[in-house]
Amino acid sequence: MRKKHYRFPARGKDEGAHKSMNNNLTTEERSLLHSVQAGLPAVSHPFEHVGRQCRMEEAGVLAHLRAWKDQGLVRWLGAIFSTHALGYQSTLAAFSLPADRVAEAAGIINQHPGVTHNYQRDHTYNLWFTLATPAHESIKAHLERLARTSGAKKWINLPVVKTYKISLVLPLASAGQAKGPAGPSPSDDRVYSVTDEEKSLIRILQEDWPLVPEPFRIISEQWGGADEQSLIEKVDAWKKLGIIRRIAAILRHHNAGFTVNWMVAWQVEEIDAAGELAARNPLISHCYQRAVAGDWTYPLFTMLHARSEEEARKTVAELHGLIKPVDYKILPTVREFKKIRLKLFDSGY
Repeated sequence: MRKKHYRFPARGKDEGAHKSMNNNLTTEERSLLHSVQAGLPAVSHPFEHVGRQCRMEEAGVLAHLRAWKDQGLVRWLGAIFSTHALGYQSTLAAFSLPADRVAEAAGIINQHPGVTHNYQRDHTYNLWFTLATPAHESIKAHLERLARTSGAKKWINLPVVKTYKISLVLPLASAGQAKGPAGPSPSDDRVYSVTDEEKSLIRILQEDWPLVPEPFRIISEQWGGADEQSLIEKVDAWKKLGIIRRIAAILRHHNAGFTVNWMVAWQVEEIDAAGELAARNPLISHCYQRAVAGDWTYPLFTMLHARSEEEARKTVAELHGLIKPVDYKILPTVREFKKIRLKLFDSGY
């Protein structure tokens, strides 16, 4: 393999822009934040269960979570669904635009209800976004319209071929070494049909959950007075099937101290071995094999969240030594234009 000499990028404009709360957290608080990211159980008192793991009372867990939401550390807490299991298709797309057109094009792309993440990155392909659509829609047709209306000079479509890791659990506990769930896709590619009644439940579960001792009781009332235990059993069944990946808190990266966010794409000879090795690193939240297209020849994608450029460089160097790539590209975030969750079964389409 030929050696790759890479000049690491300078910090992106948005990186390090927010004050970190990470340094002020106690050991118990770090443990709690790790636990609520890794996942809450489907039980009547999920916060009491998490509290036992962290040596906290239920009231203390809830008080911390409410304070962290007010302070901007916790972005959201609720059910995280597998879009594929519910019949959605998704892709990562990259557009190449003149520098003075990027912001305007991002505004056009952001209007699409299936665009959840949209970033300017340091590359010829300078606008990268995720797009999800119901299965009966043509993603290619949606991308062609977005390229036409945004004025993209060229573009690529990079759908997932294989998932090695999808688990945004920022490693706060045990000096950053605690590992979150590997959390790849369910063990098969089944797509599940859901009734209209179940769709109405999904619309509720995907919203921010109430921070109360018995959230399932509140949700059952919102769902029309369904029995709480029946709801818990349904949610637990959906978790086992992979329809719900986990019930968890999502943190704001910068506020948690993870101010450097790089997407790194790799050319490797043994992609499965490389993907499995990269997925083990606790600073890697997402690891996929994606299709190659056009002049893009880097099929392995990793998303890296680090506390500093030094830590990010060290992690890339460690991964380089493990997976021994032929070549690789670091794509730092220059600007974040959109970051939301997909609203399943919404009327946006």
